[in-house]
Amino acid sequence: MPKSCCVVSCTSNVFKNPGLKFIPLPCQIKQAERRMLWLQAIKREAPDGGLWDPKTPHTYVCGKHFITGSHVKEPLHPDFVRTVFPHRTVSDPNQKLNRYKHARKREQMSPLLKRKVAKMTAVSPDLPTILDEDHCPVDNDDADDVPDEMRESRNCLSSYSLEENDGKCRQMTGLSWTMFLSLFTFLNQFVKRRGYISLPPRDQLFITLIKLCQNPSFFFLSHVLKMPQTTVRQIFIRWLDLMYGKISILVHWPDRECFLMIPPEMKAQFPRLTAIIDCFEIRTEYPSNLKARAKSYSNYKKWTTVKYLIACSPSGSITFLSNGWGGKASDVHIVRQSGFLSSVYHSPGDQVKLELRVSQLTTFISFD
Repeated sequence: MPKSCCVVSCTSNVFKNPGLKFIPLPCQIKQAERRMLWLQAIKREAPDGGLWDPKTPHTYVCGKHFITGSHVKEPLHPDFVRTVFPHRTVSDPNQKLNRYKHARKREQMSPLLKRKVAKMTAVSPDLPTILDEDHCPVDNDDADDVPDEMRESRNCLSSYSLEENDGKCRQMTGLSWTMFLSLFTFLNQFVKRRGYISLPPRDQLFITLIKLCQNPSFFFLSHVLKMPQTTVRQIFIRWLDLMYGKISILVHWPDRECFLMIPPEMKAQFPRLTAIIDCFEIRTEYPSNLKARAKSYSNYKKWTTVKYLIACSPSGSITFLSNGWGGKASDVHIVRQSGFLSSVYHSPGDQVKLELRVSQLTTFISFD
């Protein structure tokens, strides 16, 4: 009897398709687990309604049901179990194969990445030290060890395209190159790898900072990175959550001694200056709820926004960030309700410098 395909609705056989490969089902004794995976993928019912499991060893599946045209013995390869079936809709049959190739490429690069991670994790986990670029040396000696294939695959929107270039890095991310590497060194310890994301973790942080600093659209980022918009959004949200969880403690009110180190040019005018404050707004999508839309509409921005009060010390570090308010809330209301005027933060005689938009606050901010 000629070899024929056992998949339902497939009529391939050796006479009709002489150049087609026919692969027998895995052995029931030696490859029982793999055989079960094949049968589950075929989804053929036995007469009693159970899973079909033929007893004859002469049962074949044709190469049409494999992405590469034949089976592969590597368990991680998509053709370890057949993939292409009439009952299974796949938008791109090569998608699984591409993911496998990316995984293999990362596996081949693992020795290099392990060396880099070992050097990165040698940096102290103390956050104030890690993010102080004057006291956080970062070793880049092995930057040239990156394989040529990886360099060729990198696009222009990559941290590798501006290595050691402080000017470009500041313009794109708001951070110097050393500060960016220090931040990545710390956060990389907590990153959970996702097999379906081919972008290196360092570039994931890079595009997250670009989104925060420059606010390009997700459509633009996905087009440049050649990735789906949903994947770019997931990367942004994951790194945003990670940064909030690990470095939000940097926003804290400093000790009184820190206020004594005011720059001389400020000390002459403001000898007891403790903070410079301002309210800023972040544009949002229109809420579907009409009440929420009314509360978040900003007359200043002519759009729905979320508004925050932010304060920085005379030396420039952020020391206070309020909860978010709807764009309709006035600056005065946010300052009063945010807790910034609490005695926890201020002492008699303290001075607070105000931006123009909140200059009306001078009438009630008094720490005498």
